[in-house]
Amino acid sequence: MMQQDPFDIIIKKAYSLNPGEGFVLVQTFVPTPLINMLDGMGFDAKVEEVGPYEVKVYFTRRIEEEINDSEVSDKPTITIQSATPVGYPIIMRLLQSKRLKQTVNIKELKIWEETEKHLGWIINKKADISFSALITAAKLREADVKMPVVFVWDNFTILTRGYKAKSLEDLRGRKIHIPLFEDAPPAKITKYLIEAKGLNVEDFEFTFGNPFGRPKQIMMDFLSGKADTVLLREPEAGFVVKVLEESNIEYSELSYGEIWNEINDGFGLLPNAGVVFKGELVREYPEIVKVVLEELEEAINWVNENKKEAAKLSFDMMRAPIKNVEKFLERVTFKYVSGEELQEKVYKFYDILIKNDIINATLDDELMKIFKI
Repeated sequence: MMQQDPFDIIIKKAYSLNPGEGFVLVQTFVPTPLINMLDGMGFDAKVEEVGPYEVKVYFTRRIEEEINDSEVSDKPTITIQSATPVGYPIIMRLLQSKRLKQTVNIKELKIWEETEKHLGWIINKKADISFSALITAAKLREADVKMPVVFVWDNFTILTRGYKAKSLEDLRGRKIHIPLFEDAPPAKITKYLIEAKGLNVEDFEFTFGNPFGRPKQIMMDFLSGKADTVLLREPEAGFVVKVLEESNIEYSELSYGEIWNEINDGFGLLPNAGVVFKGELVREYPEIVKVVLEELEEAINWVNENKKEAAKLSFDMMRAPIKNVEKFLERVTFKYVSGEELQEKVYKFYDILIKNDIINATLDDELMKIFKI
């Protein structure tokens, strides 16, 4: 039975199959995130619930006919996708770029609530440009991709309601709600921070969802009072803070970025998310990549300087009131970082993650080349 991140276990098997071939996964629950991921990679799934604690999922790789566009254009057609809502204001501004529209035809903007589907589209080369978490890159070292820019920083925080927490020590005896599963980076980084501060992780209680926690669900549980201690990213953290402030509910906040720097003195901003390009796009259309990156930097600068306008531009996509999006934009850190500065930061970050068993990866030229174009 699979009790850890299924991506690394399943991906090699999925890679090896031809259209029409498949495999059977036996699990104790319906692995919805894995089904979502493989759907993006071109797999159909049939679920059979054998008993209360046994589920069989039959995966079959679809036989898909190539579709030729009837429209002929001298501009390349691309697909953009995102599973990181923190970047939606940037994306919406980027799509307004006249220069970008003159350079490419945007076939589709795909927005996922399930990260697994967006990973499948990267692996299956369905997406030309993806907005993705930095830690995802460790899973893509064998894929033909580049991640030359990170622009989301210091994005995670622990929020409490009904009591004040000035340090991690104040969370002992509370149930901490963590997104994703126990073997995923959010939980492992939390435990690393606790232990690095000289505390015993056994004194803390965690819950991870059933079986996968989602930020939106954790946010709703926190707002309803079902949870009093949660780890949230932006934009959900900003949405929550706005509601708590309006409701005069006591809350406190512990920034992972601040705690990380107490442990790793001088580290600076924590990298969170950036842009992934399909390798084929980088090689065949370097001029397009150049335009996208330049317009992306312009979009980031515009959002940073025009937060109210950015909220009006993106609130519908974010499915939140404008005032909540404004609060999120007041809190989030958008900064365009590329080149040697990015490579040095990523190397330092991954080095800490790997040495503390937060991720399983090899820090070598093969991994670092993802961040160079």
